Amino acid sequence: MMRKIIACLTMTVAAIGSHRLVAQNLDLNYITELETNFHKGFKWINLLRTDLSFPVNNQIGFELASFSVSKTSDTYIANDLQTFSNIDTENIPWTLAVLGINWQMKNSSLFIGIRNVNEDYFTSPCTALFTNSSCGIFPTISANYPIANYPVASVGIDYKLNLNKWFLETSIYNGTGYRNLSGKENIFRFCPQTDGIFSITSLNYQNYGNSYFMGIALYNGMFPSNEVGNQEETIKTQKKEMNATLWTYAEQTLVPQVKVLAQYSINTQRNKGCRYYLGTGLILSTTRSEGGFFIDYADFSSMGECACEITWKFPCLKNGYLQPALHFIQNTYGQNLVGMIRFGYNLNWNAHKSQSTF
Repeated sequence: MMRKIIACLTMTVAAIGSHRLVAQNLDLNYITELETNFHKGFKWINLLRTDLSFPVNNQIGFELASFSVSKTSDTYIANDLQTFSNIDTENIPWTLAVLGINWQMKNSSLFIGIRNVNEDYFTSPCTALFTNSSCGIFPTISANYPIANYPVASVGIDYKLNLNKWFLETSIYNGTGYRNLSGKENIFRFCPQTDGIFSITSLNYQNYGNSYFMGIALYNGMFPSNEVGNQEETIKTQKKEMNATLWTYAEQTLVPQVKVLAQYSINTQRNKGCRYYLGTGLILSTTRSEGGFFIDYADFSSMGECACEITWKFPCLKNGYLQPALHFIQNTYGQNLVGMIRFGYNLNWNAHKSQSTF
């Protein structure tokens, strides 16, 4: 039923806005990275993301985002629980990240359709610099719930409210994320009875270039987790329960061009998955580049893991960047040293402005 509703809404918006396609915006983002642990060879990963949007009228717009992932090997470069690369996943020929309608109001917006949590949460400038997955979403959430977290998405509603220095965002999603476009377990599925329901809310205060965040995530219908925090598929008949995650993080300017990052999160589930997480980092900026150091600790039910990252991001080729990174990971499995070099490039075409960066 939900799949039919979204399909109808999408076709309606497309039909109404077909005569205004000249105002569309197209973004292509390509990321390629080479990883090595310095003694077991290399792994090469490629991610291509496409974002398309066009307005239907002054308030309503249509949004679509998709991506493809290709890599040379499924071999683990490091025995880590947090995943040192935030683009590493299985090979995916094509799938959706966003598909829906966005309604812009005076100081707020409402999105209805297909979406994932990574589009809106934990996306501050400081966290976006680092390649460690825990900077993109805390493991107290990503390791405990089978939610719409990269590379999967789900049916959801997202609401944003901007009140000068205060920013409020709240969302609700189908409790399990998918990436298939057809079949019983597809991305259009909305079934709280079996998949559970996931809601997340964030409050952000910004002043003089400093940002302070706090939030809560609620999950009803949580699947039990194994020792590394991933869901098991054999427990769908077990009784569902309400589970909560609290978090806060801050980005504070120390001196011009130097910021400090601090993070903390705790999950009410004490027996499985990731129970708490904390991290801190230092970000340095120059006129043309930026870099930083980050260290975190995640307490899983089976073990604790400490991860460190040193990285620097250099602009190149007008719309691209080159980013080397060094990761050190320590847990019960041992110590891992991982080297990475990432290249990213963006192409944008905006017909409304009659300009292109292709």
